[in-house]
Amino acid sequence: MRPRFVFVAIVLLLAAGSAATTEEVFRLEILSNVVKQGEVCLIKASIPASLRSVYGEFRGERIPFAFNEKNRTYEGLIGIDMSTPPATYEIKVTATDEAGNLQSSALALRIEKVDFGVQRLSLPREMVELDAKTLERVDREARRLETLFQTFRDEKLWSGSFIRPVGGELSERFGVNRIINGQQRSPHVGIDLRSDEGVPVLACNSGMVVLVDDLFFSGKSILLDHGWGLYSMYFHLSETSVKEGDRVDKGATLGRVGSTGRSTGPHLHWGIRINGARVDPLSLLKIFD
Repeated sequence: MRPRFVFVAIVLLLAAGSAATTEEVFRLEILSNVVKQGEVCLIKASIPASLRSVYGEFRGERIPFAFNEKNRTYEGLIGIDMSTPPATYEIKVTATDEAGNLQSSALALRIEKVDFGVQRLSLPREMVELDAKTLERVDREARRLETLFQTFRDEKLWSGSFIRPVGGELSERFGVNRIINGQQRSPHVGIDLRSDEGVPVLACNSGMVVLVDDLFFSGKSILLDHGWGLYSMYFHLSETSVKEGDRVDKGATLGRVGSTGRSTGPHLHWGIRINGARVDPLSLLKIFD
């Protein structure tokens, strides 16, 4: 059964000097007011027709909202990073009228802790114990990716639901803490989808290609900027078929499944960032189901 959005809160803050009327009700809806670390939230705002310029705020970050013609509401995506401390937080949504007066509504969102589990791997020594030159390369590539993730494109390129880039089964889930050759390493911040070598890899939604490169850990890699702080990653490809600066549609072929970089077999590593938050791609798919 498809879950319904449930009414969570109506908090009315009127612009200075305004009188309270039924038409001025500012209503927020969310699928659930309890989410887990690494999940994605979709917030819907129903506002009076006189209001515009809708945006949200969550943990000091500004969240843009877009108008959905289908259901006549404004919608915004919030990514809950996998390391966000469990607590109750406020999500505030604000809009302005033609005179510049503000109206806001807020709701509480509780974030619960997740036990992502532990994975122990044994890899060839040369893949784990890196020399100084390789470490410098790895650090340079990591800084480049983080710079891209912090870049905010003030244009929404994606639309509608997101799709899986390949149809393979899940071989490694999101958030697993890795211990490689007995040493603690970075957690797995995407999902691995098992697939045969050469299978086409599709864009999960429309966006701009902002990185096509062969990186040490992730091999042949592609990064899409979907606008408004949302990025998708496609790693370990055998080949790429797009170039930086290309605009691609949802379902466009980006490259093919491979096993380049630090990989033990053909698969696709698919990752999602939302305003810097590391989130589970499967959570993004479920939001629009």
